[in-house]
Amino acid sequence: MSLKEISFGRQRIGVLISGNGSTLQSILDCMDMLDVAVVIASKPSAYGILRARRMGVPVEIIPRELRLSTQKLEAEKWISSKLDAYKAQKIFLAGFMRIISENFINKYQDRIFNIHPSLLPKYKGMSAFEETLASSDLVGGVSIHHVAPDVDSGEIILQKDFDIPIHRDEKLSQLLLHINEQRALRNALQRILWQKQLMS
Repeated sequence: MSLKEISFGRQRIGVLISGNGSTLQSILDCMDMLDVAVVIASKPSAYGILRARRMGVPVEIIPRELRLSTQKLEAEKWISSKLDAYKAQKIFLAGFMRIISENFINKYQDRIFNIHPSLLPKYKGMSAFEETLASSDLVGGVSIHHVAPDVDSGEIILQKDFDIPIHRDEKLSQLLLHINEQRALRNALQRILWQKQLMS
């Protein structure tokens, strides 16, 4: 039986963002496969908020008093309460610039995923794309993986590579990254959303 022959209920996805939301847009472009139940932003200036609202997706913004580094655990409790309230079944980190705790990861074990702009295990961390361009690598890419307590070390679900332009233009490379990100995400979502049916 092929993936296309397997029927499944549309799953509800919670997406955590911090900035422009280009990775979020890749998820929104896959809404024929899933429902984005809520987008949670770490700051009110995140452009991804507008992307979500244009698609009619509810948005929640972490309150100012919880954005302090000393309020990390309280912020995660708040995030968790929102994910539960919107009945999110799976969670995606889409450019979420906060390191989350092991307790949070364990609560959503096997249901929380990250979209990372490099071919892991190369270039972990928040400046992975910039490090790729600064390197002598001829190929960049995107990795979609399970979230683990060690940053960017979880089991890889799927990777997609692309040739870096010879002049290493950042805007063009960014465009190629997002094109391949969307392709990889759609393929990875098929694996993630159908996982339960394939195992049964």
